[in-house]
Amino acid sequence: MSKKQLIGLGILVLMVAAVELCVYLTDRWLDRHPAPELLELRPEREQAFLCYLDSLDQADYAARRAQYGSRYERPSVRLQPFDPNTADSALLVTVGLKPWMAHNLIRYRSAGKVFRQKDDLRSLYGMNDSLYSTLEPYIQLDTAVIGSLSGHSRAVTDSTLVVNTTFRAAHPKRDTVLELNTADTAELQLLRGVGLYTAIRIVRYRQALGGYYSTDQLYEIRELPTQRVDSLLPWLVADTTLIEPVDVNSASVKQLQRHPYVSYRQAELIYDLRRRRVRLRSIHELSGIFTPDELQRLTPYLRFSEQ
Repeated sequence: MSKKQLIGLGILVLMVAAVELCVYLTDRWLDRHPAPELLELRPEREQAFLCYLDSLDQADYAARRAQYGSRYERPSVRLQPFDPNTADSALLVTVGLKPWMAHNLIRYRSAGKVFRQKDDLRSLYGMNDSLYSTLEPYIQLDTAVIGSLSGHSRAVTDSTLVVNTTFRAAHPKRDTVLELNTADTAELQLLRGVGLYTAIRIVRYRQALGGYYSTDQLYEIRELPTQRVDSLLPWLVADTTLIEPVDVNSASVKQLQRHPYVSYRQAELIYDLRRRRVRLRSIHELSGIFTPDELQRLTPYLRFSEQ
């Protein structure tokens, strides 16, 4: 080895020895002079520390629930009369069945099975006594439909709806007045000029809105020709009491922007305004975010809670 290499090696050895000496001396000093707070963790301090850790966990859980919980919201249950032989999946979920149960029921019918009496619904996988006792008063079996079913029903699957077409085959189209906020896809197909996919679009837009406050809102569905909507309006009515508004003071940005009348940027502005004012009391406070026309059409869909 050269002279320079020997000098470098010597310096490295001295540095390692110095570090080891420092560690040794530090350990010796801590042994002789322990920190008082490390000698004993008093019970009250231990409990306070554990409570602090729990509060962090709860805060993290609440933040995650606020961020992701809206993606998996349960649909609101609204009990109403239904026929398990003709109801589509949207109606089945509305009366309280879980989506997978509604899907199983549709598949059951697609296999040619028929519910001939109320108790037959007990055979549906997932149907427990509590749920059946709740639904039993609302089950209405149409004997005419039961007699006309030939075992050749079929189901059409959409990305969000599983729609039954048996009802359409059993009942010819006719001019009849329907309530737009409760009619399912099978009932909508009773109207002249309404096919399966037109009915799906009408129901999907109703779900996005939270309900129709005017039949003229059908003109907003881009896939529906104006002439078809013109022919449908005389046979439709909208019950505004069935609208499900969004609570402005508790909804997240994602919940707000899901509404067809609210953009993502407008949802962010509402959230920022609510954060500055703590609570919004009326739709007039949103005048800086929406135009007067936008506020007018949004009014039925926004609710301002007192909490």
